[in-house]
Amino acid sequence: MRRPGAAVGMAAVLLGLAYGYDGTAMAGAQILVSEAFHLSPFEQGTLYAGPVVGLIAGTLLAGRLSNLAGRRGALVLASAICAAATVVSASSVNTLMLVGTRAVLGITMGVIIVVAPVFIAESVRATIRGRTAVLYQCATAFGCAATYFVSYVLAGGGHWRAMLAVPALCAAAAAIALLRLPETASWYLMKGQSEYAAEVMRTLGIPEKDLTTGTVPLPAPHARGRYTELFGPKYRQLAFFVITLGFFVQITGISAIGYFSPRIFQGMGYAGDFSLLVLPGVIQLLSAIAALLCALAIDRVGRRAALLTGAGLMTAGHLLLVPVFAGLAPSSVGLLGLAVFAVGFNAGFGALIWVFAAEGFPDRLRGPGASAMLLSNLVANLIIAQFFLSALSSLGGTLTFALLLAVNVMAWCYVYFRVPDTSNRTLGEIQTYWENGRRWDATPPAGTEPGRHRPSLSEGRKQRP
Repeated sequence: MRRPGAAVGMAAVLLGLAYGYDGTAMAGAQILVSEAFHLSPFEQGTLYAGPVVGLIAGTLLAGRLSNLAGRRGALVLASAICAAATVVSASSVNTLMLVGTRAVLGITMGVIIVVAPVFIAESVRATIRGRTAVLYQCATAFGCAATYFVSYVLAGGGHWRAMLAVPALCAAAAAIALLRLPETASWYLMKGQSEYAAEVMRTLGIPEKDLTTGTVPLPAPHARGRYTELFGPKYRQLAFFVITLGFFVQITGISAIGYFSPRIFQGMGYAGDFSLLVLPGVIQLLSAIAALLCALAIDRVGRRAALLTGAGLMTAGHLLLVPVFAGLAPSSVGLLGLAVFAVGFNAGFGALIWVFAAEGFPDRLRGPGASAMLLSNLVANLIIAQFFLSALSSLGGTLTFALLLAVNVMAWCYVYFRVPDTSNRTLGEIQTYWENGRRWDATPPAGTEPGRHRPSLSEGRKQRP
């Protein structure tokens, strides 16, 4: 393999596009689908709640699946099923079939969202790991934006089935790209197959120190810690911290913007395919750019400052939306409010949510810790997906966004009072901070991580039966 880093990067881009596009495909088709099946606001919410329920199931399944089938194997299987389910979903003849197939898609997305970052982190050398992870995140955001632009092209003929079918191309391409890559060395080591691990590392150009020093920044689903240990005296504060943070990330309203932008634009007085589909696409593009800029600037700005700034912009965005729905400001102010909110989210919460779970827990608890955060995140996502449109219809836009404004103020206060700045701290220092009851150790062990050990290739050879 001549350029293994580029091959992994291409797979990361295709996985991100598949996840981002499929996750928001219904947003572009929603108005046409609602008219075709005569759906009430609650039933329209179910079109989004079904995939979120699938997401929850997929995230719970992902760890065991990646242990059995491998990181690459799990992603190939999820991508292939995603492509097939997408085609079937686009052929739905009733609401039950549509919701059911979208739920299956949610399961595949749940596997991808958990396993893809781990596969990427374990498949590239440390010097390019950060940029490859950024590629995945940016591709996800661009996939969300592409949903609206493609939907605009297809909206004139009412082709909602084609809108829902397009993501199958991204998922199929991701499966093909993954088949050209080997399984990860970490998975082979976990299975005691050190010779295969060594061969993979040579193929991908990964030095052994990248594996043995444990520089993988994201939680692996094969972590062997128990969930009950998360709530023991040593890690209880960190567990409740990441669970609360994960809940705030979604309950502040990003899912409402991603899922229901055309309906929100309608409520502000916009009409026509261009306004309802292209303008949301532009907002998603701005979000992708914000995520990229955050990734480039985070080491200089600091994580706490980035979160406070992002949460402040999110609050300002809702503050601009309330008077628009109250009839006190023009619709252009609402467009600005949506853009400010989306940029703020992707410059703060969207870019940094997983960092805290990845940094604070030791290796054995990193997987359970990230899963706990993800579960609370998806519960909030489910609440927004199922009930936002009903609230918008029954309470009106003014009260709905006033409630979201209050939630965003609470989120900003939570960041201000509870989020530590972990920038330029070693993993050992950060873990010691949480283990010491949120106190920084005056003399932390330089570059160490308590309880951290990952077998080397030579150790793996000795342990092999």
